Amino acid sequence: MTKLSAYAVVLDANVWVAERLLQSSIGNALIYALSGAKASIGLPEVVEREVNRVLPEMAERAVSLIGRETALLRQLSGHKLLFTGPTTLAIKEGMEERWKQLAGLIVRVPFSHEQAQSALDRIIASVPPCGSNNEQFRDCCIWLAALALAEDREVHLVTQDAAFYEGRKPSQGLARALQDELELKSRRVHIHPTVRDFLTSLGSTAAVVDEAEIGDAIIQSVTPHAREIAAEKGKFALGAPVSKPKIKGFATPKSALVAVSFEVAFAMEGIEEDGDGPLTLTARLSLEGACSYDPRSHAVTDVEIRSWSKSIDNSRFTTGTVSPSARELQQYSPERMRVIT
Repeated sequence: MTKLSAYAVVLDANVWVAERLLQSSIGNALIYALSGAKASIGLPEVVEREVNRVLPEMAERAVSLIGRETALLRQLSGHKLLFTGPTTLAIKEGMEERWKQLAGLIVRVPFSHEQAQSALDRIIASVPPCGSNNEQFRDCCIWLAALALAEDREVHLVTQDAAFYEGRKPSQGLARALQDELELKSRRVHIHPTVRDFLTSLGSTAAVVDEAEIGDAIIQSVTPHAREIAAEKGKFALGAPVSKPKIKGFATPKSALVAVSFEVAFAMEGIEEDGDGPLTLTARLSLEGACSYDPRSHAVTDVEIRSWSKSIDNSRFTTGTVSPSARELQQYSPERMRVIT
């Protein structure tokens, strides 16, 4: 096996689910850390299959919950209420797109006949992560995938499954039998209950990307264009950002390069003349876009504004305009949106 990265992190299915395919804040922190260290995510096929089954089921339960709560509001208010949500197709496409976004970071470990036989042998012999009356076929496959990756790199396994821990207690570390197996094969696999614990173990490596620094660079890059949009037609003066930019990181196939999507909003102010005299308008300009970030040089490049919206708010009226992307238009097509009643 050719060496592909400094180390690999294997995430159990429950981690992928809890961190919503690494779209949570802690998931983004993991992406940043791994990209900066030129590390990778080991993805056993058994884990990917389970994630692709569990998350859509959770989404359908969420839709059902919205439907039940909508019925309560309808009964209490006496009004017919309609809410929209993504269809099964939209959820499937969204997950596929997320896997593609992470493709540059992922090393897949296929489920093989050899892996299945080795897992069965462990179950029969009650070897951890199996035990007496505790068959763990899926966990065996995850462990075998971690061992395969550890042939040429250090591996970190992130799981809360008690079967991997000594005495079934995370505080006691990796099960002694699994430690002995690692020593026998001269491989290094470390275990962590959560992504946060793993990031903590990295020390300074976890801070390789300065989110505040990226935010400042994005604001500097988009401000001239934002000023033009603010002045266009409405003749608004651009004010200061109303909050810190919202940033999400995505791994790319390029070495140590992070693709960053961002949202940033600016305050605006303008004057409109009407029959009662000058009227001061307060407004907000919201921009969405993407850029590239190199953790090694701390350079933000290829800044692109993909869509923007301008909302005007005062005591007399509220209005807004938006320039949606093609992807956003497709997102709201009939086959991708459903009415929830």
